[in-house]
Amino acid sequence: MASFSSLLLLLLLNVLMAFKTGEGGEMSSMEDDELSGLFEVMGSLLDDPTWAQVHPQPCTDTPWPGVQCELMVQEDGDGQQDYNPTIFHVTKIHIGTDILTPPCKPTATLSQRGLTKLPYLKTLSLFNCFTLSPFSLTSSLFENSSLSALEHLALVSNPSLHGSIPSSLGYIQSLRVLSLSQNKLTGEIPQQICGLVNLQQLDLSYNQITGSIPQEIGGLKSLTIFDLSYNMLEGQLPSSLGQLQSLQKIDLGFNDITGRVPQEVGNLTKLVLFDLSHNSLSGPLPESLFGLKQLEYLVIQDNPINTGMPLFIGSLGRLKVLSFSRCGLMGPMLSSLSSLKNLTALSLESNSLNGTVPSDLGSLPNLEQLNLSQNQLSGQMLVSEEFINRIGMRLDIRENNGLCIKNITSTDVKSSSCISARSRTGGNKSSWDEGGECGRMNSTLFQSNRCPRIHHGYGFWLDVVCLLMLFLLCFV
Repeated sequence: MASFSSLLLLLLLNVLMAFKTGEGGEMSSMEDDELSGLFEVMGSLLDDPTWAQVHPQPCTDTPWPGVQCELMVQEDGDGQQDYNPTIFHVTKIHIGTDILTPPCKPTATLSQRGLTKLPYLKTLSLFNCFTLSPFSLTSSLFENSSLSALEHLALVSNPSLHGSIPSSLGYIQSLRVLSLSQNKLTGEIPQQICGLVNLQQLDLSYNQITGSIPQEIGGLKSLTIFDLSYNMLEGQLPSSLGQLQSLQKIDLGFNDITGRVPQEVGNLTKLVLFDLSHNSLSGPLPESLFGLKQLEYLVIQDNPINTGMPLFIGSLGRLKVLSFSRCGLMGPMLSSLSSLKNLTALSLESNSLNGTVPSDLGSLPNLEQLNLSQNQLSGQMLVSEEFINRIGMRLDIRENNGLCIKNITSTDVKSSSCISARSRTGGNKSSWDEGGECGRMNSTLFQSNRCPRIHHGYGFWLDVVCLLMLFLLCFV
């Protein structure tokens, strides 16, 4: 009840302030120290030396799209609420392509002294700001309580942002989103950030981070998105990943992670995307993954799994994308693949799969891409004309052990029709080979359709001509 009363009081005071402004009353303002801190930060980012003059009151009468402010209830030294409706506080600084703001200047840096004067800042998001002058995050920036309110830190696509990830980020317990993607960050993942119990999104992708994923990662109990793709990580996957039961996305692709997938990952029942592609993981994959009932994207390609197809795949009824390309898979394809009615893309190319293709695979209603090329599959694959028209060039079964498509003559697929395959082996004769002699000629002539036509019934006259030529030569 008290919280509802406080919210109602905030709303009424904002309405009263709007009336006051309309009547020419005194406009709400900012504290001088906080205002000077904002001027320092914006001066270090933007190529506009007059920004402070053009926006002397950025929270009120001279707003700027990338700055947001709020009126807040504060507490005095006795823990009592001290609400001053005439004071605004900066809660968000955002520079990106999604709003109408000028870009950062080529020599942009970030005034860390200015940031320490913004104790109410909740969001700091800078996209493509640090492009020329080298810039790094210092531990001192996060060591004191000056940014204790920060919830969203996103420094993305900054080619000059280098150095290591400050361990002092672990002090900001309010942090919910930490995105440092597409920079030039190096070093290892600090264990200290694994204590951010409120963190929901951790994105460190597209950097040059080394080392292994710390075992302490299991402390991020609220994590829903975990993206470390396109780095230089090594070592094994920690079993503590299985403790992150709120996870919906794991993307660890394009690293050099080794070992096996821990069976504890099967505890992640909310997982929707699981990408381990382009690593050095070995098999077998744990059968506990059958518990990932919400999984829609399973991408394991380019890992030396070197086993048969995992049996748990058939139990993942929500799968939309399944990729095991270049994984050293052996043995037959799973017949249970035909039960994955939501599947849109299946990639199994460049393995050692053998046997026949499951009979109902071509009848999957949502399949739009199927690549079975470069295996040892054989037999006839029965698909409909509707399937061929829908999938077209995204169907590829080339370089197998005689695998062909039955009753399809379309040239709009990267596959062999069983009709044309029989023709190439002499099983069926084409219309231009009715004489039967081409079948006994060499394959080069057969394929190029340059078999000479031989006319029967003229053998006698050919013999006469040859004898006459010999006779003439003897008298020359």
